[in-house]
Amino acid sequence: MKLQFLEIYDHYFNDVYRYVLVKTGNKWDAEDIVSDTFRKAYEKLSSLKDDSNPKSWLMSIARNNVIDFYRKKKGVLVGDDLESYLSPIPFDDPLDQSDELVCLKKSLVHLSKEDLEIVNLRYFAGLKFKEMADVLKKEDGSLRVKSSRITKKIGILITKCLGEL
Repeated sequence: MKLQFLEIYDHYFNDVYRYVLVKTGNKWDAEDIVSDTFRKAYEKLSSLKDDSNPKSWLMSIARNNVIDFYRKKKGVLVGDDLESYLSPIPFDDPLDQSDELVCLKKSLVHLSKEDLEIVNLRYFAGLKFKEMADVLKKEDGSLRVKSSRITKKIGILITKCLGEL
């Protein structure tokens, strides 16, 4: 069991960390949440079925930990709109301020919360559509279509933004 957990940890740590870091925008909070995610994963490793996807299982735990983090931090009551706390936080790196990056950050603001979560899981966490479907409890076919539409929308928004610069 320990060997199986170590393999999961080594293989998926970077994906989980990157996803949580984007959600929190703070490396210290991200490290705490990732640590808690893997602690919970270790404790519940026996619940992982042989035919289950360990990456989507871990990302579900990480996503729930991020929600819990914002509940505690912001004093959000159960039933409040938690999705407003789950949007990515663009990093302001003064060394990497190309026009395209600036326009990408501006474009992400125009996406819905659901679309942002799909972008986070797909591009920051590196999940496949089947894994995203497991995490979001949706059909992978509909996520493929939605992802394609989101990509086109971001492309249009970036093009429009670049035209304004």
